[in-house]
Amino acid sequence: MSLSLSATSNRRKILITGSTDGIGKHTAEKLAKDGHDLLIHGRQPKLGAKIAEELKAKGAHSVQYFNADLGDLTQVEQLARDVQEALQDDDAHLDVLINNAGIFDPPRPAKSVQGYDMTWAVNVMAPYVLTRRLLPLLAASSDACPRIITTSSISQSYTMPPLDQLFAINDTPKGGHAAYSDSKLGDYMFTVELARILKQQQKQGGYGKIKCLTMDPGTVNTKMLLAGWGACGINVKRADNTYQLATDYGASQESGTYHFGGGGSRDAKDRTKTRALFERLQECTGVTYDDL
Repeated sequence: MSLSLSATSNRRKILITGSTDGIGKHTAEKLAKDGHDLLIHGRQPKLGAKIAEELKAKGAHSVQYFNADLGDLTQVEQLARDVQEALQDDDAHLDVLINNAGIFDPPRPAKSVQGYDMTWAVNVMAPYVLTRRLLPLLAASSDACPRIITTSSISQSYTMPPLDQLFAINDTPKGGHAAYSDSKLGDYMFTVELARILKQQQKQGGYGKIKCLTMDPGTVNTKMLLAGWGACGINVKRADNTYQLATDYGASQESGTYHFGGGGSRDAKDRTKTRALFERLQECTGVTYDDL
């Protein structure tokens, strides 16, 4: 029988990006009812403050709101610093990082502040940077398996396009369904490669105990789904996949695995391709995982 966090006496510190709307907000609400310490993120300070109060009323032990536009890597770095500062106490740690924020970019493809396809920048490059910056806090968790959950999708691309296309700065951004599907495969590949990197640290503890998971959140009638595909999913209030993956500590979840959406793309299991993606992310962001 699996044991969920809500059934334990443990209160955990959980950061959820993109948590003022949609699945992120729903997940935060469920975690609030379990009494956890929540760190939520969005792009509208007034809305963020409102959501924070609502989550406290639902039972969260504490709620802190952080504002950042993930389409700007400078703001992603600042978000990481803000979280680090907020958690700098005698027991500075983070137990769960949920890279939930994501965009579908119709009908006019846009570029990020640094010049990349906006969908790729927000959905892949931002989690890459934020996760690296917060790894020391996750390693400091007293949990047996602190976790990083990065949202992928059942609509992920079957094969990864050439990296030169994905990281092109001068080209017209792709946008739309193709860009979204590529980014969701990128999230899966990021998770697989990060799991490999952290497993190398397993004997030393710390980083090696961190579990990296990815999943399909379900076909859910969020604003993003409605904009891109129409009303073809379930109500947001039934979108529990993210919450389940974040709280089910009794399940035998191997790090680097994809949940709720079948087997996913074969490219995510290709060591050469996942490593190449990491190397290009490092080159374009200036952020490395090689110093762990």
